[in-house]
Amino acid sequence: MHKTIAFLAATAALAGAFAIVATAREPGIPGSERLFNRLDKNNDDRLGLDELKPKSQRRFMRLDTDKDGTVTSAEIDTWLQALAERRKQRILDRMDGNGDGAVTRAEVASYIDGLFAAADANADGGVTIDEARAYHVAKRKKNADAPKAETEQD
Repeated sequence: MHKTIAFLAATAALAGAFAIVATAREPGIPGSERLFNRLDKNNDDRLGLDELKPKSQRRFMRLDTDKDGTVTSAEIDTWLQALAERRKQRILDRMDGNGDGAVTRAEVASYIDGLFAAADANADGGVTIDEARAYHVAKRKKNADAPKAETEQD
């Protein structure tokens, strides 16, 4: 059972990394309520083009590193490589307990133990869906309150 949880957690971490790279900064309709509400400047529970387009364009055009008004394939590649490097470093920072640049099975197990303990609010040895949701809400709030790098803002 413990091996299954470890495998699922590791798989979820990798899937999350690939999802981040896959979505990049492509303009789109927000899927989360938090992002939707952030874009809904007039608080009418609807997004108009005037609310969606400017922010989406600014985010995408940040990839235009030479500021010529065009985002090239090379600029997208550069951004994706930097994103992958940052994600790799976050994974190592979180999971590489001894700082040797590699993550062992024991370090993954320790990381998962920490995640589980943080989510198991009543410390009864099990995580309910409500505890899992509360854990993710707290994590999102913590991330939202943390200062973001310039390239991640907007």
